Amino acid sequence: MPLLEGTLKYYDWGSKTSIAELRGIPPSGEPEAELWFGAENNLPWLVKILAIQKPLSLQLHPNLEQAVNGFAIEEARGVKQDDPRRLYRDKKAKSELVCALTPFKAFCGLRKIDSAIEAIEVFDLPKEIFSPLLTDGEKGWRKVISDLLSKESNQEIESFINLCKTDLGESWGKTAEEIVKISKIHKTDPSIMFLPLMNYYELDPGDAIHIEPGVAHIYVQGMAVEVMEPGDNVVRSGLTKKHTDKKEFLSILDVNAEMPLVQNADAADHQYTGPVDDLIVRRIEDTKIEVNGSRSVDLILATNGMSKVEYGEETQLKPGEAFLIQEEDLNYTIHTEGNAFLVRGEPYSY
Repeated sequence: MPLLEGTLKYYDWGSKTSIAELRGIPPSGEPEAELWFGAENNLPWLVKILAIQKPLSLQLHPNLEQAVNGFAIEEARGVKQDDPRRLYRDKKAKSELVCALTPFKAFCGLRKIDSAIEAIEVFDLPKEIFSPLLTDGEKGWRKVISDLLSKESNQEIESFINLCKTDLGESWGKTAEEIVKISKIHKTDPSIMFLPLMNYYELDPGDAIHIEPGVAHIYVQGMAVEVMEPGDNVVRSGLTKKHTDKKEFLSILDVNAEMPLVQNADAADHQYTGPVDDLIVRRIEDTKIEVNGSRSVDLILATNGMSKVEYGEETQLKPGEAFLIQEEDLNYTIHTEGNAFLVRGEPYSY
């Protein structure tokens, strides 16, 4: 039952201080974006602590069928695994649950049609592009997004950003404010004009959203625990220096997906919905719980204060440390003076 410290991942969007401060250690000086748990232990899922200083790309992930087909096509084409243009690096789907540790900002999923039409009016978006939404409803999304992402008029983008700098009222002001921040990094990327058509979220600590395959999203700022299937397939449409593939983005975009709901941790021991049915994610705050019948793989991740795991002997966990249990039918207790997350797989899922 090893104690895990996690593996740091360095990406340019990461914070140079947040993960180090959480762990109570000196920062490395590099942008520490993610702290991984699970990949090196050959687990069937992956747990991360995210520390986002700059917005990630506008992206989505495939479902299982799309991943299998996409992997086979790229293999047949001879696209090497380390080629930056490679989209499908494995045959796995990717569904993820994001649980906020600090105030967390994100754009996620398409707005409902009425709200999208309102956004078109408020942000004065090109009417000729968005007419399919007015005439065809959800069936018009692909045509609208395809035309929008292929626009090359810097003047239209500049006018859109300038409008976002004006007072758009309480309902749309925060969305506009975040778009302006993103525009300082990606001034001429047409994908930025897609953001008003997405749902904007500001999560409080303990809040979570479940992002299913095919749902477009962009994480903007904040710290979170992310629990996901271990797939490594990301399809980007823009707002990044990395490879983008707008055609593939559109082909796997789920225009009928339900709007992701905010899940509020309303109890000392709260179980979230997602990322997949056979994986349980619980947030434990300032309490003691008994866990009966370990399900082959349980991971306890401390994120704030001090946590203790008791099984025969007591092990203390500092923030940023995890405890891994890989035996069935164990009973143990978790005592937190702060926050911890329990990730456990259901029986017969591996």
